[in-house]
Amino acid sequence: MEAAETTFGQKNLGRKHIKSFASGIAHMFACSAQHYAWLAYQHRLPIVTIDLLELRIDPAEFDIERNRILAGMCQRTLLRNSGQLAPPGAVVSAVLSAHFGIDDYSEGGNSASIGRSVFTVVLADDRGKEWCVEHVEERMLIQS
Repeated sequence: MEAAETTFGQKNLGRKHIKSFASGIAHMFACSAQHYAWLAYQHRLPIVTIDLLELRIDPAEFDIERNRILAGMCQRTLLRNSGQLAPPGAVVSAVLSAHFGIDDYSEGGNSASIGRSVFTVVLADDRGKEWCVEHVEERMLIQS
């Protein structure tokens, strides 16, 4: 089913839209991940993984209130979007991972940045199909 109308005027989206959900979340996270990037650089931990359904952030150095806010925003967006899937479609697994280019640190003026950072979102539906999307930032400002 592509996009049937419900009684409330909302569209029931087909499973093919799950990939666009993943893309939007990867972009949303990347646009606000400066504090994650700073922590990655400070702790020399280039990879963070977030279970968006359980809101679990790993490693523990990243699991702080400020970071949980951004992860929670991504989770709410996912839940809102996946709630529009035509039944019985459902997202049953949602993992966001970020690999920060901490080895390419640069400082200039009042700002600092790191190199190429890759944000990956993998969503799986109730049938076991996975959708994987990567968002790449060649340089990323970090909060210092």
